[in-house]
Amino acid sequence: MLQLDSVSINRGNSVIFSNLKATLNTPGLNLIRGKNGSGKTTLLRTIAGFIPIESGKVIYNRKDITFRKNEWVKKIIYVDSHNGLSEDLTVFENLEAWLNMKGWSTSKQKVTEALKSLDMDKYSNIYISKCSEGLKKRAALVRLYFSYIFEVKFWLLDEPSNGLDQASILLFKKMITNFLQQNGTIILTTHDKNLFNEKHNVINLDLLKELRAK
Repeated sequence: MLQLDSVSINRGNSVIFSNLKATLNTPGLNLIRGKNGSGKTTLLRTIAGFIPIESGKVIYNRKDITFRKNEWVKKIIYVDSHNGLSEDLTVFENLEAWLNMKGWSTSKQKVTEALKSLDMDKYSNIYISKCSEGLKKRAALVRLYFSYIFEVKFWLLDEPSNGLDQASILLFKKMITNFLQQNGTIILTTHDKNLFNEKHNVINLDLLKELRAK
């Protein structure tokens, strides 16, 4: 299991979370819910190790991941709502650059296979600056294909279906189902109630904050 143990997060003078406690299913599907401004993205980025914790711990397999970030980043693929793509590179070049950043080496054939997983191979030589928002999202999500090659156990996804057309959503839903069948763990935020049919654990930030206030 992955546990949030009395986690407190401040951004400037604002307290985002105070003494937050929750348990996420690993493996399994976990949905972070809450109204706009509740801190869903902040929590996701905190679990990913991108935002420092004021106090408390994020624990996986009885180990505090705060002190094992180098190990932790090898276990995760994080796709945020901004996609993390360079406008000056092609779709193919962006994926290669991301692989290099992760320290992963693979063949051009595998990169092409990843692009095919979301029907993006036909756009591989198009610059991101020329892509629609839907194509940009798909270009970011094809990174998930490498979970199986490099034994990644966690997907952290912030509004992953934003901008996707129906055909792309169907392909992405298959990726979700396949990853869960391989005992993967998904932690995501989404407003799309039809993105998955699988049983899932819900982390309701609004409810947790209400309970803490009592």
